Amino acid sequence: MKKRFNIQKALILMAALNILLVLSAVSITIYVYVFQLDVTSETELYILPVISLLSLSCAVATVLLLRPVTEHTIKLKQTEDSLEDLNTLNNTLRAQRHDFMNHLQVVHGLIELGEHAEVNDYIKKVYNSIERVNGILKTGIPAVNAILEAKRRACTKRGIEVSIDIRTDLSEIPIPAWELCRLLGNIIDNSVNALSGERGERFISIEIYEDMLNYRFKIANNGPAIPRELWNRIFDAGFTTRKLDGEGMGLTICKAIIDKYGGRLWVASNENETVFEGVSPRNAR
Repeated sequence: MKKRFNIQKALILMAALNILLVLSAVSITIYVYVFQLDVTSETELYILPVISLLSLSCAVATVLLLRPVTEHTIKLKQTEDSLEDLNTLNNTLRAQRHDFMNHLQVVHGLIELGEHAEVNDYIKKVYNSIERVNGILKTGIPAVNAILEAKRRACTKRGIEVSIDIRTDLSEIPIPAWELCRLLGNIIDNSVNALSGERGERFISIEIYEDMLNYRFKIANNGPAIPRELWNRIFDAGFTTRKLDGEGMGLTICKAIIDKYGGRLWVASNENETVFEGVSPRNAR
């Protein structure tokens, strides 16, 4: 597998080299003036400050490019993840379609055998399996549908029960799809982390709905309660409640995204559940 050229790291390296060149040129210039070294011409004397100025300009320009390049890199990575999630969702739907005839044959066979109670149980299981996926497809944003299904599957593998209730197509939400996926994905990941190491039944519930003015979402988990004095600090950069690891940037990113588009994000927690709730105005731009 080929390694991708990292533009962000290349720009940082360029900026560092330019700054190093500035410092070197300035140091040599100071050395020449202080010790009054002989130079063959005034042109040679002035060339060092010119090199310093040009290097400093290049360093500043490179640093200014870092932010848009970083944002583009994040967007590209999120797009790649969304495409992978969409492919997984597509395969799930294809598998359901492939199995549909087999399910009908089983139901037909049970009916012929007069096993009506078995037919009822079988249909319920098939319906629940299909409904879990179809319930996610209610938004009009394929990337959001895909990441919700991907997170649901990941949680199921870890023994975490997930319920998803979508009552909107998100057709007028101002947040771009790739940033909305980052927002929802990071909060869900935070909930999964909160449940790591917990025993007993573990659940995450996801609600996405709308009212006359806003789109709203609630993501709840039954992990340990967050003390009230930490409800605001939890969104600060670098803050984390995890003892072993965690960079403490996921919720900070979420807050920055929703603030950027005129929304709000907050948390409430008690012994029963922790709920992250967000609001995004319709047509905010």
